[in-house]
Amino acid sequence: EEWAHPYFISIQDYALLLKGTARMEAVGTDDWTPQTIASWRHSIWVGAWDPWPVFSKPRIWYKTLRDIICLERMRRAFGVGLMQYGMIKGTKAAKKR
Repeated sequence: EEWAHPYFISIQDYALLLKGTARMEAVGTDDWTPQTIASWRHSIWVGAWDPWPVFSKPRIWYKTLRDIICLERMRRAFGVGLMQYGMIKGTKAAKKR
């Protein structure tokens, strides 16, 4: 099993990549960290509230603990501004004839 994070770049760099393709126009970004930060700890509590999948398969304990640690670390990174949860919007560019 492989477990890895995707390549991380800033929201602004993603926007520049989109603009650089010439296939998108009106590209805009927004930081949704304040709107989503509570969901990180909520995800952990959902698992604690319904632990049956973990108890039914003891081999899942390691993965569950690893995921809890990862989610909490990410939540802390969002909380101090080290990471952002970004949204990107744009419109497909008109086809050139």
